[in-house]
Amino acid sequence: MNSEPESIRVGKWVVIPKLNKIQLTASPNVYVVTPKVMALLTTLIEHRNSPLSVDELAQRVWPDRVVSDNSVYQAVAMLRKVLNEESDIDYIERISGQGYRLSTEIDVFNLDSNVVDKKTHAYLYVGAIFTLFLILLAIYVFGQKNQADSKSDPHFEAVSLAEHLTKSKLPERITKAKQIYTEVLEVSPEHVVAMSGLCNTHMALAIYGSLPESQVDALCRPLLFKALELDSNNADVLTSLARLETLSRKFDQAKVYFDQALSLSNESPMLWHWYGRFHREKNNLDKALDAHLKAFRLAPNNPTVLRGLAYTYLNRRDLKNARKYFERSVEIAPHVKHIALYQLDFYLLNKQRAKAYKAWYEKHMTEYSRVYPLHKLSHILFLLSTGNLEEAIQKSEEIQITRQNVTSFNLYVRAGLKWYQQDKQGAIDLLKQRYLLAPEDNHYAMPYIMGLYQTRQYSVAKLLFEKHFNSVSRLNRNVNEHVGVYLLYAMILKKVENRRKVQEIRALIAEHLNGPTKLDIRYQPFWYSLNEDPEQLTTSIFNLLDSGWLPDTNDNIFAVEMYSELIHEVALRDMWLNKLKSAQAALR
Repeated sequence: MNSEPESIRVGKWVVIPKLNKIQLTASPNVYVVTPKVMALLTTLIEHRNSPLSVDELAQRVWPDRVVSDNSVYQAVAMLRKVLNEESDIDYIERISGQGYRLSTEIDVFNLDSNVVDKKTHAYLYVGAIFTLFLILLAIYVFGQKNQADSKSDPHFEAVSLAEHLTKSKLPERITKAKQIYTEVLEVSPEHVVAMSGLCNTHMALAIYGSLPESQVDALCRPLLFKALELDSNNADVLTSLARLETLSRKFDQAKVYFDQALSLSNESPMLWHWYGRFHREKNNLDKALDAHLKAFRLAPNNPTVLRGLAYTYLNRRDLKNARKYFERSVEIAPHVKHIALYQLDFYLLNKQRAKAYKAWYEKHMTEYSRVYPLHKLSHILFLLSTGNLEEAIQKSEEIQITRQNVTSFNLYVRAGLKWYQQDKQGAIDLLKQRYLLAPEDNHYAMPYIMGLYQTRQYSVAKLLFEKHFNSVSRLNRNVNEHVGVYLLYAMILKKVENRRKVQEIRALIAEHLNGPTKLDIRYQPFWYSLNEDPEQLTTSIFNLLDSGWLPDTNDNIFAVEMYSELIHEVALRDMWLNKLKSAQAALR
């Protein structure tokens, strides 16, 4: 019987599973990874000819426990960070709708144990020490040079104070920093650090102060282009230019600036933050997460970095981590002027959030939408949520919604308008068109499944649900994090009269609730409906309204019907709907 090899060759890397080490063969670089990251790598090596789904990786790498998809994503990101560190090859490919695999451009083969013998280890050890010495020497020399440059700068004290004030995130201090940088440039108009710093104050005041975002580009570009002429290798200047191009959606030019900045520095949290935003805008969510995590490790208490990480998790449908980092950002900087807007992305709508958003809208929407025009679509969904259909239609005509580019969000908003106008088939057709943008992924499946359920196409809804949420349909998913999805599946099964599986889901949820766990108020009506308890159902669905709940069309355009149809008694249903309309009318 052949023994398991001590090492495996992956492209330029030698993998030593037992030691959790990955070594670059052409240099002394050695990376020690966690056992789970090593298990992920060896699993990908073992199955290198075919992609493995997130569920398959979770079962193989964590066979002894149930883990969230995020655990897999984190492990993939950490492994990518090591393997892609010194290579242009993306060693781990994501195959749409199938999963992850090792790149087909690299070779994988076993090495004899004597390839990585004691002598080789000794050479690697000595080489590593020598390399470390050179790095420390370079850092020392560079630090001495910077220190000398700083001391020779007649504006050193003023600039260092301005940098400190800008980091405070307080508008009055940022304004003071802006004044300092301006005074420096009046005396030394070619002071690159002051130019970059002044641009940073404009950006900060757009977030924390009263400066409109739409003015930042015009204020910063002249400063940054002049600074770049004077110092073409200034990473801060390149980062700021990359940021402007990303927001302008000029991705090719942004990439040029990012590549140049990254070749100069790997230690700037804002560089990694905006590089993550760049990939998020292009829907490269794995690369976005990797970049945002690097930014977070460098600046774990920077609210801008935290919001970037939170939105990346939100885009990956990891609501738990998204809220965690968003709440951390609010704890650190509760005075961000757009916080009422951000909250609608991370939490479901209620009366309190609706009132806060309306106040924000009246003050900031005109300027905000100049930089982020897509928010006009989000506002239409808010109008639908508050029962203001007439104004929603008016806004959709103003922005010519049907003539805009056919994007997933455009189709979703148009479907919401159709549904609220009682054109149910038109809404379903648009959701189907949206679903077909990525029919092998889960991204756009759920609204279409809900639409099929609401239009009584139960068998089709069941088939699609089981295709896209296979682990739930096999009852293998954590109930705590997916109770809403389980309840929807039970509702579908109930309509197709699969009583046995409905009972299994009911027992699974009951076991979950057999303890201190309390079911979220949003799910209680569906739970009591599943248990055929009309008295508790009636109480829970009116309690939902009393809690300040509003139908959040950004989350579910069918919410009103899904709740109201649970009430079989017509008089009670009308009472519930009238109470909802009164709550919505109070917000107009």
